[in-house]
Amino acid sequence: MSFMVARQRSAVAYGVALAAVALAAWARWQASDFFVEGVPFLTFFPAVLVATVVGGVAVGLFASACSMVIAWYWFLAPAHEWALDGKDAVSLGSFLLVSLMIAIVVSLLQHAVERIAIQEQNLRSLFDSTPNGIVVVGPSGQIVEVNASGERLFGYNRADLIGSEVEILVPRTVAALHVGLRRGFQAAPETRPMGAGRDLCGRRKDGSEFPVEIGLTPMEWAGQKAVLAVVSDITERKQHEESQGVLARELEHRVGNMFVVILAMIRRTLTKGRSIAEAGELLTQRVQLLADAYAVLSESLFKNISLDRLFQIAIGGFKDQVQSTGVDVRVNAKAGQAFSFIVHELLTNAVKHGALSVSSGRIGVRKEIETVDGRQVLVFDWQESGGPPAAPSTRKGFGSFILLDSPKQFGGEGRVAYDDSGLRYELRLPLDAIR
Repeated sequence: MSFMVARQRSAVAYGVALAAVALAAWARWQASDFFVEGVPFLTFFPAVLVATVVGGVAVGLFASACSMVIAWYWFLAPAHEWALDGKDAVSLGSFLLVSLMIAIVVSLLQHAVERIAIQEQNLRSLFDSTPNGIVVVGPSGQIVEVNASGERLFGYNRADLIGSEVEILVPRTVAALHVGLRRGFQAAPETRPMGAGRDLCGRRKDGSEFPVEIGLTPMEWAGQKAVLAVVSDITERKQHEESQGVLARELEHRVGNMFVVILAMIRRTLTKGRSIAEAGELLTQRVQLLADAYAVLSESLFKNISLDRLFQIAIGGFKDQVQSTGVDVRVNAKAGQAFSFIVHELLTNAVKHGALSVSSGRIGVRKEIETVDGRQVLVFDWQESGGPPAAPSTRKGFGSFILLDSPKQFGGEGRVAYDDSGLRYELRLPLDAIR
């Protein structure tokens, strides 16, 4: 504020005081014919007021002293003399007392105004620093205030929102319904969450929608009834919940597949011509290899790992029927997990319906790096032969999601071909997305 700057610069404040007193003296001189004799101080009170506002009590008293000297010498009879009778002394004393009261009252009022301004600034800072978006809606449904988080959340500037209908922040498909709900709430307002038990979405300036939670609180704003809406972006929480759901489905799927693989191992191991001891030792080895594959999968969640190592341990007891050639690549934890899921799914399908369901079946795996449009791509090719003809499933289950959809999170793709010679699967992943 300019007054605060003037107070910090005392020379400026005292200069303003002298100028105000000089202007008051000139005004008194020009209006001498209109003043009652013995009332020389009326024009000086505004000078004291201005000086106090600009510089505080000390500057106000300085202006009072200057005004007294000028009025005494120029306007008290006899003029241009320092003579002082009893009435004049009372007049000067009264002027000084009234000036002191003006200075004190103005100073107190200024301090109160400044404290209110500081409190308002602090409240505004607190309002804007809140991580959740805050939108204040007036009785007619117009937005009367929004904080900085609300601006960022919805992609608008504050000037764009103030005065706009709150439905600008609601998905277009439910905007008309929201008008009725808003009016119903304003008719009987109470503090509560909005849309309890329902999924709510907000709409950004670019038209995109995002999941939100909203808490509503009735209040007064600028002397009128209003509703304060606290808006929280729950996109990350929703994604986390979806991830948990995917992991739960994956766990259920993998546990079922694991038992299929174990049963296949048992059938393959307990064949005619093997003794119980020999079959038991071989079965133990194969189950241990399967356990190692799961241990490597857990390890891949925490650090980079070799695709060859993941692959070799994943195929476990079927190494005699699977031949792998090509390059080895170390990948990040997320890609390693996805690759393990894919290999495990292919292996389980081969055990159930494909090349590994018969002893004569074979699987050839080729891994190489190709350059496509200047970008290196890992190609993983899985080709089954010697088993039953491959046929597509009648339904799209979680296995199809793993083989066809999970590569998309890396900008890659998976393709499945069903041939008479056996199933073929090609996985293509950009190297820069999985390393």
